[in-house]
Amino acid sequence: MIEGRYFQPEAARAEPARLWGERGDLRLMVGDDETVHRPVLVSVSDRLGNVPRKLTFADGGVFEALPDADVDSLLDSHGSFFTRLSRLEASWKFVAVACVATLLLLAGLYRYGLPALAAGAAAVTPNIVVQSMDKGTLETVDRLLLSQTKTSAARQSEVKALFDDVAKASGHVEPPLKLLFRKGGRVGANAFALPGGTIVITDELIKLAKSDDEIAGVLAHEIGHVAGQHSLKQLYRVLGISFMIGVIGGDSGQLVDDVVSQASALQTFAYTRQFEADADRQSVETMIRAGRNPLAFVDLLDRIGNDRPGSDETGWLDTHPGNKDRRAATEALAKELGWRE
Repeated sequence: MIEGRYFQPEAARAEPARLWGERGDLRLMVGDDETVHRPVLVSVSDRLGNVPRKLTFADGGVFEALPDADVDSLLDSHGSFFTRLSRLEASWKFVAVACVATLLLLAGLYRYGLPALAAGAAAVTPNIVVQSMDKGTLETVDRLLLSQTKTSAARQSEVKALFDDVAKASGHVEPPLKLLFRKGGRVGANAFALPGGTIVITDELIKLAKSDDEIAGVLAHEIGHVAGQHSLKQLYRVLGISFMIGVIGGDSGQLVDDVVSQASALQTFAYTRQFEADADRQSVETMIRAGRNPLAFVDLLDRIGNDRPGSDETGWLDTHPGNKDRRAATEALAKELGWRE
């Protein structure tokens, strides 16, 4: 026999009650009434910690057992999944093992699953989508950061010829590549690639370069970003980690949003650095095929870095490899590929 309280069908008021018997032949007495009722059990709530379990009957009545009532013994349901799970949850050893297993699963998904899914998503993204992304992104940076180029038409033609040269040497086909010129303003000497094949180079970078090979090396690097679909992969990875944390958090409250923002930032730092190294490698390979100096662009980066303290070293949160590491890696690769100064 178990004790609890009984809610009459369609009634909010509860009365003390007792329940006994077995699953197919239950007996119920309510309050001081000695009448023995024979309710037909329809469902019983799962065991969840100390939450009172509810037994619902065919007539709409509900029996709510006391928290310590042994409902499983009454209904002979000790073998049910949720009952076994509840007993496991009471074991600190099981909880510890489950926590470790969950952390390992999440770490594996973060380390291997997300990159694979992001690469797959990037591979099937239609060209019309990435072209639209290019257009929207370019409109935003033009409005907020960049302005119309001041580079002369003659110099633009020269740089465009360099671009065509390294683009041909890279062997890249899709998406089609397009070079645009902008005045950098606050961005300064820089170049960047958009996922749809648009590459932007600033006036300041062109002026800072001391040779055509320096500019060509930077352009080859940006073509590497396009060829590797780095922008798309980065976007999908950040969305993936945000989705993971949203699922774990269970809602989109302010705290979860803050965690998502921080996690997305860390994901960006970790993978952007790898993407930069991959693009550097393609730049070296492309420049050698084009018969140009594959290390020239690192000299340009050194001059850019003179205005950015600490750029020589690779910090944990740096989005780009430090110039020392970058030079060492490009020199080693160039030597491996048989290039000689």
